[in-house]
Amino acid sequence: MEWGIDILLKLISHLPKIISFWLYSSERTKRNVEVYVSAQEGSVEVWCDKCQSMFKVILEFRNNNPFPIEIDRVGISGYLHSASMKAIELFGAKIEANKKVNFFLEGKIDAANLEQINQASNDETLRLEVRAIVINKYHHIRDFTYRADRLMCKFYNKNLN
Repeated sequence: MEWGIDILLKLISHLPKIISFWLYSSERTKRNVEVYVSAQEGSVEVWCDKCQSMFKVILEFRNNNPFPIEIDRVGISGYLHSASMKAIELFGAKIEANKKVNFFLEGKIDAANLEQINQASNDETLRLEVRAIVINKYHHIRDFTYRADRLMCKFYNKNLN
């Protein structure tokens, strides 16, 4: 009888670790992190002249987990018409439970992609892919991705052909 009680006490002592592992699992953490392209005007801007060929995106990360997380190294890839654009933010942020943080990402556009953007129509939409490293208490989640299609862009100094 004493042997059975010892086993039961050992199992009960490991129960918080098992629950904690489930709470902090990488899949559960990824499910509870939401990404939004900010709804404010000009949240996706494309500067189309040769002097200022860049694009800017405002992203909002929301942490719906019951624990704080850290977002590290946010990278975005944007596809407009047949042009591709990239930007990266190396400095992340810590997000408390049920809070949100905005990231402002900027990327340069090379000459070949700038030409493709200037040939696109003014109502062309952007396809965006976001990659980030999400860190919780136990895991460094390197495969976090978010995709958004048909984002409206605000074009500045676009050549009209």
